[in-house]
Amino acid sequence: MRFAQLTILAFVLVAMALPATADEITDQIMQAIELYNAGDYAGAAGDLEFAAAQIRQMRAGEISAALPEALTGWVAQDTETASMGASYMGGATSANRSYTKDEASIDVNILTDSPMLSSLSMLLNNPMLLSTSGQKLIRVEGNKGALDWDGDSGDLNVVVNGVVLVSLSASNCTKDDLMAYAEAVDYALIKKLISQ
Repeated sequence: MRFAQLTILAFVLVAMALPATADEITDQIMQAIELYNAGDYAGAAGDLEFAAAQIRQMRAGEISAALPEALTGWVAQDTETASMGASYMGGATSANRSYTKDEASIDVNILTDSPMLSSLSMLLNNPMLLSTSGQKLIRVEGNKGALDWDGDSGDLNVVVNGVVLVSLSASNCTKDDLMAYAEAVDYALIKKLISQ
């Protein structure tokens, strides 16, 4: 019971810190408290999970602002965001955008709030493991990354502060195109968002 009370208190504190536009979320948390006090623990948990999902959606929207605009000659598709709860692969929040130029395409994905990122961080901190996998350790705007390039396609994974993954996938283009998009990501905004 003590854990449940602490969980509800944590949600209340988060709700109090949210901007005024988050009234729906605050209402959801308050309803969860009422259900909890009435002994409806399943209902309270459901409402808290729903509020948490709404908060993750807001976070995905914030993170999407770090995706680059289309570079000269390229066309950007609409940004897609997603948020998964802890029951799905430990949870995650992501924002994705695709860019095209003739036959060339580059996808940029920003992933955070995922426990799987710690294993990738460990990989980037062990250059010997990377070299055996054929990937090249590089830095992008001061952040560690792993590049896997072959001809006119490849992937680049950049880890920001060990908790955010910027993943790029390119096909029918040059490595310079991929690097240009990697460098166009707003890493300063990402670092600001994860420090809040």
